[in-house]
Amino acid sequence: MSYKIFLFVLIPFILIACFIPERRIYFSWDKPKNTENECDYDFVLSTNMSIIQTERGYLLNTDKEIYYKVGAKKAYNIEDYTYVMNEMISFMSNNRNAILIVEGHADEISKEKLDLNMRLSLQRASVIRDVIVSFGISHQRVKIYPYSYFAPKYSSNTFQNRRVDFVALKCENQLSNYNYYYSNYYSNYYSNNTNFKK
Repeated sequence: MSYKIFLFVLIPFILIACFIPERRIYFSWDKPKNTENECDYDFVLSTNMSIIQTERGYLLNTDKEIYYKVGAKKAYNIEDYTYVMNEMISFMSNNRNAILIVEGHADEISKEKLDLNMRLSLQRASVIRDVIVSFGISHQRVKIYPYSYFAPKYSSNTFQNRRVDFVALKCENQLSNYNYYYSNYYSNYYSNNTNFKK
């Protein structure tokens, strides 16, 4: 008799659990993936790093910068370079969803040679990316973009414009917004500066 009572209780439970979608109990292999927004979190920052939200992403700043000699693709201020690189590698290790944008920049000394400056900007960003990746950060999480001399940061110190900047995105979904910004930046520059030579 007791087994009839047991079945009487068990059968409705099975029907509710397995056949009514709103009440379905999922087994571990059938459980829906967590739909929480992977971009919805706060960055973990070291005490030496500050962050500024911009239209292209989150600009990462430390109290030191990486600079280059004219025509060079490797940094010359090695101590500051090591410091900044350690900060960026630590940032990427502590923020597992983050995408890091490495922006390469040149100065206006040879601005009539757009191809040269673009190539230098790309090489500077590439070297930085390769070093970060060598520390175990996925290649897919570090992107590079050359800016040539189009985005000077300083008006009076030319050598400081030969630099790299770092922009963080919270997840890969935000990369399309950065690409949109980048393409618009260049199209606006070209339309407003029609007298430069390639």
